[in-house]
Amino acid sequence: MTNQVRGKALENSPGDAGMGALVEKVKTIAAGPHGEAFARVVDVFLDMTEREYFSPDDLADIQEGLEDIRQGRYLTLEEYRQGKRL
Repeated sequence: MTNQVRGKALENSPGDAGMGALVEKVKTIAAGPHGEAFARVVDVFLDMTEREYFSPDDLADIQEGLEDIRQGRYLTLEEYRQGKRL
């Protein structure tokens, strides 16, 4: 999956390869002229972020939901707003 950040591609591939690329990008920013400011932003963001842990039941529900999507069992937000239900 690719996101656009200020017109530049940011690869968010699952697995170690994607994480490695992201870490290298972070290292490049941190070593640049705005590295100190970047580090402060990351610290503030981390302080604001609660670590979220999923129970085995949560993970099973997530897997079930993903399978529903793969099988085409979903509604768009617009369909839901129109009162449609599965």
